[in-house]
Amino acid sequence: MKEQLNRVMVPVLLGSSAKAMQIARALYLRYDVVSHLYCARPVILPYLLSYVRVVRVPSYMQGELLCRDLVSFASEYPDLLFCLIPCTVQDKAFCMAHAAELEPYYIISEPEQLSRGTLSYLTKEELPT
Repeated sequence: MKEQLNRVMVPVLLGSSAKAMQIARALYLRYDVVSHLYCARPVILPYLLSYVRVVRVPSYMQGELLCRDLVSFASEYPDLLFCLIPCTVQDKAFCMAHAAELEPYYIISEPEQLSRGTLSYLTKEELPT
């Protein structure tokens, strides 16, 4: 299962917080996947960590611009399952406001789901049709 998820699932974390780094580490340890961290400034030096790839987002890229960038990123890899995880209150509000545009490309998961060790969907086959 771990090997299958490593080839299919791509976690995308929104927000530069300690919580985001904890989630990325937990996903790496549990599923052996590398997370993509969308943020303006990372909390720590992520290039030292093997479980995070930082996607630096300029501070002006918010709302519709950020949504387009996330959709563009996910649409480049249609065979992968992208899991979008908002790690701050502002990022959760962003996901809710842009859910219609993001949901065709991302499974939007709450960080609390990950702390319980559950994801909404683990493989493409489990996605609703």
